[in-house]
Amino acid sequence: MAEKQTLDFLWKCSLSLSSETQTERMLKSYYITTCRKLAKRNVQLPTNTFGWGQMCARCGNQWSDGNYDLRLKSISIAETPKRLRQVAKLEEVQQKGQDAPTLSRGAKKRAKWLKKRMASNMIVDCSLCRHKTMLPLEKPKKKRQQTEVEVEQKTIESKDVAAVNKSKKKKKGKKNPQSHPNPTVQKGKTKATPPPPPPPSKTQKKNALLQLAAQLKAHASKDTGKTPQNRLQAFLK
Repeated sequence: MAEKQTLDFLWKCSLSLSSETQTERMLKSYYITTCRKLAKRNVQLPTNTFGWGQMCARCGNQWSDGNYDLRLKSISIAETPKRLRQVAKLEEVQQKGQDAPTLSRGAKKRAKWLKKRMASNMIVDCSLCRHKTMLPLEKPKKKRQQTEVEVEQKTIESKDVAAVNKSKKKKKGKKNPQSHPNPTVQKGKTKATPPPPPPPSKTQKKNALLQLAAQLKAHASKDTGKTPQNRLQAFLK
């Protein structure tokens, strides 16, 4: 309890001071460093307040006061698939802990070394102690591609939809048999009842009349050629 009270007291003292003069900045740094030293034994300080992104790791100079200089350090090693896989294995081990697959000591060192050099870093130079703090600038991770399970589920759903559509089409065909008549029945019907002959055309009618007129003319000529004597002789015979 006594340590927590002293930590709270030192932290409140550091917050009450401003960073306008050099003496205030030095006192503030002294209170924060002593607070850190006391907390190393039993108390765990919050990283969102005492982390590297909030203050200097050596003197405790808070970045919110503005006493620093910034420099950008670009990537020194190109990203390759093999290196990215090594870094991904290290991150998996750090996240899962005991459940993750184990990595050898050399593989961990190599992955950490690659992770530092494959990312752009922001160098923060402290104006009080001239200590350099490296803050990594991580790129936003890309969205993961669809897993095999999701692809299989989509294929199964599409197959189910296709099967339902086929069954609906079959039911519609059964309900409306007239829309798809049986060709064999039609053939039988045509044989039993042949279609009526087509009506004669005008030319056919003219030809028939001409033939009838020629026959009548020939018959009349035969009748006129017979004289009464010939008729009598033919009768006597």
